[in-house]
Amino acid sequence: MDVVIVTANGMVKRTSADEFRQQGRGGGGITAMGVAPGDRVVGAAKLATETSVMVVTAGGTAIKFAASDLRSMGRTAQGVRAIRLKEGDKVVAVVAL
Repeated sequence: MDVVIVTANGMVKRTSADEFRQQGRGGGGITAMGVAPGDRVVGAAKLATETSVMVVTAGGTAIKFAASDLRSMGRTAQGVRAIRLKEGDKVVAVVAL
């Protein structure tokens, strides 16, 4: 199983769920994605086989693409641009369909 992660500035990546270890009590967390200054992770979704991914912006734009179009990356990778955003627009959600 894979996980897709999206940032507010439109960066997206797919990572194998096996790369995330279970975090123990009192731990400091696990880095899921390298994020540029001023950006933040807005969502993540589990991917089943033959899944599509939809990314939605605050301005109402939604794009849909096949999860197989995303190459698998490591946990700390920054990802690739999924959507070109208009001035002042941000990604608000990601959904696996």
